[in-house]
Amino acid sequence: MYLIIDDTGFIALTEKGRAVAEKIYERHTILSKVLIHLGVNAETAMADACKIEHYLSDETFEAIKKHAIGI
Repeated sequence: MYLIIDDTGFIALTEKGRAVAEKIYERHTILSKVLIHLGVNAETAMADACKIEHYLSDETFEAIKKHAIGI
């Protein structure tokens, strides 16, 4: 379970949900920076990062992250 909804409709992330959200946010941030560094305009880079971040394997992302240090 990733979300908890209480009786008043308040929505909160579970620990597992927060971990998934943080993983996706890290991927989005790094992929956006890499694409911008490669010359893609920021708007396109962020849109493309949104598409890529959910499908990229952990292995591939770690390799990109390793080479993106300092970008």
